Amino acid sequence: MKPQVKKIMAWHPVLTDHQAFTYQEVARQSGLPVVVQVAKQEDETRRAQGWTETRVTSIERQLIPARGFIRYGLRLLLENRDQIHLFGSAFENPRMLLLLWLATRLNLDCYIISEPYSPVSFGYLRDQMAWREKLKTWLRPYLYRGYMLALRGGLKGIFTISRLAANQYAAAGMPAERLFPFGYFVPAETAETAAVPKVTFSAASAGHLRLVFVGSLIAIKGLSTLIGAVRRAIASGADLQLEVYGPGDPTGFDFDGERVRYAGRIPFGKTQQRLPGHDLLVLPSHYDGWGVVVNEALCAGVPVLCSDQVGARVLVETFGAGQVFARGDEQALAHLLVSLANRPERLQAMKSACATAAEAIQPLRAAAYLLEVLSEEPAARAAIPSPWYRTA
Repeated sequence: MKPQVKKIMAWHPVLTDHQAFTYQEVARQSGLPVVVQVAKQEDETRRAQGWTETRVTSIERQLIPARGFIRYGLRLLLENRDQIHLFGSAFENPRMLLLLWLATRLNLDCYIISEPYSPVSFGYLRDQMAWREKLKTWLRPYLYRGYMLALRGGLKGIFTISRLAANQYAAAGMPAERLFPFGYFVPAETAETAAVPKVTFSAASAGHLRLVFVGSLIAIKGLSTLIGAVRRAIASGADLQLEVYGPGDPTGFDFDGERVRYAGRIPFGKTQQRLPGHDLLVLPSHYDGWGVVVNEALCAGVPVLCSDQVGARVLVETFGAGQVFARGDEQALAHLLVSLANRPERLQAMKSACATAAEAIQPLRAAAYLLEVLSEEPAARAAIPSPWYRTA
């Protein structure tokens, strides 16, 4: 007989929709409350990029005080020794890292939910000093080996967000049987919550592709690669239009207001409403730990072209709802765009695959998988198939 799922306490630097909808489903399916301890209610950099507080109101958040956080956290850990403790993005915040270490020393039932670390010398959320980013890139593998040396004896497992995360943690010394493939999940918009899509392109014609990019206008997102590829594809005779949404300074990019144009920001949580009417979302990031806009596109029925450095590429590959190209390869992306413009049946097959993908990536599926792993005997957990990752 399997053990029953315990109550869950989550620990996050900040709670966003990426995790909150899954926690909401975990609480609903288990019938047990989920309480999230947060270091702050909002992230300043994220807020500048248009993010707002999570839309989920059913999950209780408790703010960890900046002063006395060790006493506060230790008290909670000791008072809730019988609970499962999930630490999200634990290495992003020194306080969370220390509390995680304390949880492992107390031999609590604790897990990490983690993206990979960036293997490229770009700022995560904004363009920063190149020398500092290069130093961080060099240091990260050694830091993570140190983290695992200090933590792995007490960690029950890691829910790895992307294959890259799984590979990195395995290389850092975490046993493969304690790595569980995971992701970020947001719900599909329903007819009741979705507004009428605002599509500003002219009506489509045969061979005409309407592309969309949604993301910050910073180097790591690879927008220059996309614009260059679109220019090449147009020069090769493809009929394309690209619409770009996102915060940042558009003056540093080659927008012409017609074929390649900047359309401003999309309000937080409204991306799915803007995507219908486009043929493809393109995410050419040099690195993206996951890339929730991929989920949003698939839920909106829009296939995705993404670089091989996007964590959510796994969704594109598993469900056939798009295609992956090498990051920074402008010519390869241009060739792919020309091919899709000339072969509408190939694009249609990708669009048809979006429905299956959308069903699989809902928070209710994520919660069910997480609860199944947490309720299974430790020796059997690694054999539970992840709904989003192809197995050999």
